[in-house]
Amino acid sequence: MSISLNAKVMSNQPVGPEIFLLTLEAPAIADAARPGQFVMLRVSPGPEPLLARPFSIHGVEGDKLLILYQVKGKGTKLLAQVRPGSELLVWGPLGSGFDLDVERPALVAGGMGMAPIGFVAKVLEERDVPFQVLSGGATKEAIEGLEKKLEALLRGRLEHGKVDRFRAFMAAKMQDALTPSTPPLSGTCTTTTLDGSYGQRGIVTDILQDSFSLPASARPDAVLACGPLPMLGAVAAMCDEQDVPCQVSLEAPMACGVGACLGCAIPAAGGGYLRACQEGPVMDASTVDWDKV
Repeated sequence: MSISLNAKVMSNQPVGPEIFLLTLEAPAIADAARPGQFVMLRVSPGPEPLLARPFSIHGVEGDKLLILYQVKGKGTKLLAQVRPGSELLVWGPLGSGFDLDVERPALVAGGMGMAPIGFVAKVLEERDVPFQVLSGGATKEAIEGLEKKLEALLRGRLEHGKVDRFRAFMAAKMQDALTPSTPPLSGTCTTTTLDGSYGQRGIVTDILQDSFSLPASARPDAVLACGPLPMLGAVAAMCDEQDVPCQVSLEAPMACGVGACLGCAIPAAGGGYLRACQEGPVMDASTVDWDKV
């Protein structure tokens, strides 16, 4: 069920070049939100622009909703100017989320694909499900802030008294850094950049391919991915070749978020279309016609 409300802006802070983290007080939506879902948000307290914009849910902290976004157009430029204390109209949660009934998933994020992947990582960590995050970006500046927000999101467990688990999590990250040849440990994040300025040089599908070469006990049993469409198509093809289930979160233009405008239609395998706002944004990769996307 979608909930519509005027949400109070608690903070709207830059976390990287043209990247902001918006925190909204929205108890009903936060309580109902699941990883992979999204909200429609009016980006300004005023009457303009008329249409709302879709934003992935980056996380939930108590009664607060976290939105990680990049300033790219007129709407997000207006949103970046919103100050704490303002109220924004928001409705959601909308769409289908990720199926987290997995044992050893690889979370693949390309650029701002880290927005929904952050929520997935936090829920998996809370459930003690081992996972690895594979992230990719163009440069250090483009990716470093996103990784820091992911770590901060996971570190939020301290607020709930889970100090021992957090210490174990950080120890695992340090051990993995010291012995990179060992299988990835829960919560580790491996990064690529096109220019090699941060992490490994290359693209995120390079390290995904490496993960498929790990021993069976460390090899991903599922891939959950979000990022640019070409990246998702490549991830889907690799998973199909390896016979590994793959879920993708697809971005598409939306005007309504409820399936009426058909602006977010995605070509479906076998013909027809899928609506990113209804059948998605998270879909089984095999249901998409990647040749037509």
